[in-house]
This record gives sequence, structure tokens and C-alpha cells, in this order.
Amino acid sequence: MNAIHNLPDGHNHPYHAHFNTAVNLRLGISRRYHGLGLMRLRLNPPEVMAVINVSPESFYQGSVKSSEAELVNFADKALKAGVRVFDVGGMSTAPFKRTWVPEDVETSRLKWAVGILRREFGDKVIISVDTFRPRVASEVARLGIDIINDVTGLRYDKSLGEVAREHGLTMILCARERTQSTLNPVDAVINEARWSINTAESMGVYDLVIDPCIGFPPLDRDQNLEPNRQVTKKRYDDWPYRDIYVLANILRIRRELGRPICVGVSRKGFIRELLGVNMEESIWGTLSLHAYLAYVNVDLIRAHDAVETLQAVKMINMVKSCGGDYSSCIETIRKAYKGGA
Repeated sequence: MNAIHNLPDGHNHPYHAHFNTAVNLRLGISRRYHGLGLMRLRLNPPEVMAVINVSPESFYQGSVKSSEAELVNFADKALKAGVRVFDVGGMSTAPFKRTWVPEDVETSRLKWAVGILRREFGDKVIISVDTFRPRVASEVARLGIDIINDVTGLRYDKSLGEVAREHGLTMILCARERTQSTLNPVDAVINEARWSINTAESMGVYDLVIDPCIGFPPLDRDQNLEPNRQVTKKRYDDWPYRDIYVLANILRIRRELGRPICVGVSRKGFIRELLGVNMEESIWGTLSLHAYLAYVNVDLIRAHDAVETLQAVKMINMVKSCGGDYSSCIETIRKAYKGGA
């Protein structure tokens, strides 16, 4: 059984901006340089990443697709709206629920979903798999995925990075503490992200996106990293306020790390806690935060309600593009959205 790896800090390798050609062609990635080579999507950031769960235990049942028709219809609608990136989960990582399933179950679920997406939509879609288990990722990678989304930031098993290198995959790495520290929350995210970046680069993986891991506890409070693991606390002591503070400082995180940022706040517990709403009602708080993230120009927004989020992103981008004269505003909107204003 795998355990959390307490690894020493990796070596600080220079960033070489090695990009996966297949992903670049699908994403249309171009480079901007701010001292480092940064991944950027040719579409005005942020790119919306739609959540598809094939794990019945997932915390938001609206994201669960249990039939081929459901899966294809959701992806088709999102793709037609302009969503290209799909994050597929075969085992829920919600830290407040018991969600552990055996590796073969997670693998089977992911292979089923990825196989359908690739068969139906080919290279029109960019497929991410949400897993921290190397054997699972290795098996599914053979079907043609583009991204591994690791909610442990290589802390669970750093050999996941070897899978990414072998298959030429991008990695989304969550910045998570092993135990709750006394650091400022933003400093904690930056420190942990640097560890994950150094660890990935030491294995030859340079195509990296950082996730500040909103809503997740320190690793020693996560009951879903091992079967039947017992924890006394399942969240940070100050969790709802911590998440808001990290979001308020998201640009500092991106600036100091020099990396693209993926943010997932969709329908999470801190929204429900702070607004006093239930899961269904949390859509409004979620979309408000997605609009904020679009305004500050993060790179990826991970969303359950992907089509609705993309509509918010488009409206924010229209407003932001219209700071000059009126005729330029009209021309910009028409070019970007084909008269969709």
C-alpha cells in the first residue's frame, strides 16, 4: 500500500519550457516570457476545465455521469459552447467523505470515460485525469490523455511524475502542506508549490500547472489517502477564511511561482459555509468567484457548471476588452465572439 512520501526538497533545476507537442497542438499554446517560459492558452485566459466524474461517491452528484449517453451529451454541449478541457475523476477526492476505492475500480471507471471521450470527440478535447495513483495513471495514459491532475502535488507517490514524463503529459500539481503550519496561508501555498515543482523537474517533467488546492486540508488530515484511515480533523482549523484569503492573493501566487494557475472552487464547502446555503444553492457563490477569477485572468478554472462558467468568462472578457474607443470595442467583441454580444 502506498503511503504519503515525506521527501526532501528537490533540486532547483532551471525551467526549460519543454512542452508536450500533442497538448500544444490541441490547446494552441503560445509562449510569453516574463523571465521564464510560461504556458499560455491562445484563447484569452482563463480556460474553463469541465469536471466529469464517473465516481458515484463524488460530493456533487450533478457532476456524476453514469451512462454513455449522459457522458457524451454533457461533453458535446460543453464542447459546442467552447469548453475544450475535461477533467475526469474515477475516485472522489472530497476530503470530508470516505471515498477510497481499489485501484482496479478507479482504472476501470477512467478507461471507460476516457475511451468514450476520445472515440466521440478525438483531438477536439483535452483530457485530464484526476488521480494521484501512478498505476492508474499509467494504465489510462495508454488511451490518449493529456494531463494528470494530482491533488497531492506528488506527495502521495512521486513516481507519478515518471508516468507523466514517460507519456509526455502536462501535470496539474496541488500545493498542499503535509501538516498544518503557522505560515501565512499564501506563503504555505507558495512553499509547497515550489517543492512540487522541484520534485517534478528533478524527474524531467517541466510542463506544470499549479493549483492552490482550495478546500483541501493538510495531507495528514485527509482520510482518503489510504483505506480506512482515521483522522481526528478533516479540515484546516480556519478553513473557510483561509480559502478566501488565498483567492484574494491568487495573482501573488502566480507572480512568485511564474507558473500557470488552475483554481477549483466549484460548489465547495467554504462557499456553503460562508453563505449558509446548500449544495444546489451554491451555484451563485460559485459563479461569482468564477467571474472574479476570470477578471484577474487566472489560467484555468475547474468547474462543475462549465457552460455557465464559460458564459461568465466571456462576459468578463468582453467588458475587459472595451476600455478603448467604442468602434474598437465592437470590432474586438465581434472577432472574439462572432457577434455574440
